[in-house]
Amino acid sequence: MFMKKRFLLGALTALALSASTGVVRAETTLTLGDIYAADHSNTLADKRFADLVAERTNGEVKIEVYSDATLGNERELAESVVSGSLDIAPSGMSGIGRFFPELQVLELPYLYKDLDHMQRVADVIAPDVQAAFEAQGVRNLGFLYLGPRSIASKRAINTIEDMDGLKLRVPESPLYIGFAKALNAVPTPIPFPEVYSAIETGVAEASEGEPATLATTKWYEVTKSVSLTKHIWHFRFIPVNAAKFDTLTKEQQDIVVKAAAEAQAYQAGLVNEFNAKALEEMKSAGVTIVETQGLDKFAERLATFQDEYAASLGEKAVALLAKVRSVQ
Repeated sequence: MFMKKRFLLGALTALALSASTGVVRAETTLTLGDIYAADHSNTLADKRFADLVAERTNGEVKIEVYSDATLGNERELAESVVSGSLDIAPSGMSGIGRFFPELQVLELPYLYKDLDHMQRVADVIAPDVQAAFEAQGVRNLGFLYLGPRSIASKRAINTIEDMDGLKLRVPESPLYIGFAKALNAVPTPIPFPEVYSAIETGVAEASEGEPATLATTKWYEVTKSVSLTKHIWHFRFIPVNAAKFDTLTKEQQDIVVKAAAEAQAYQAGLVNEFNAKALEEMKSAGVTIVETQGLDKFAERLATFQDEYAASLGEKAVALLAKVRSVQ
């Protein structure tokens, strides 16, 4: 399967190169891969971004969007952007974050109050993210937002004690593995496209994500309960391969950057609405929505984890966590 995806990426790259050598009018095609379904807010932002770029460059720059993990899981997509076989791949810590350990602290549990708080933090940390990305030949075009993550599970999470021994699917990320362990759950790393079947077959008992993600993936079909632990708000970055970005003219680059900023604002405006709709959709499907009690106990348990995890990543991570915490 992985080789097939690599072949597809290679074919897409070849098509992009051939398109850029047209005699009548030079065209550049950028390929964007994402893991989310076509109706997810992140994918809608991808499409808005592509539409704006095509419109404002008069079709000279086109962005082809491939959603639903068509081109690979989040880790594979991130690796492809860094290597240059893929141009753009919105990604979080289980993807692009693997290349920048200090940025892992941006996804720590119970770090942000709400979406507005996250947006204020994004403005402050943007230079730090850009500097880290450039060291790996990548540029960050902006931020997308997800959260608050909660738990779809076969047994309800009424209190923190219900986490004990829970086989919790987590992204392939040390941060999420540590998060699960801190709550006495059993971390079960599984790639995003394989989660449904893993829960269905009992490899995992639960998975976690924002309500909109739990709804669009249909994970609730095999859990029948969603517990509102609201444990993580987090960013997804919009990394673009720097070498490919540099092939654009200065005017085209400016258009791409501004279009990404508009897509970021558009997606932020969808988050709360989509989460509310997702909860209603799941309720209508017979899913039990659990208002988990004692979230302060979750936060207290994980406060120590925040500091220990940052320290394990080094001084840059500790400094970045302090910068995040300074934003009110």
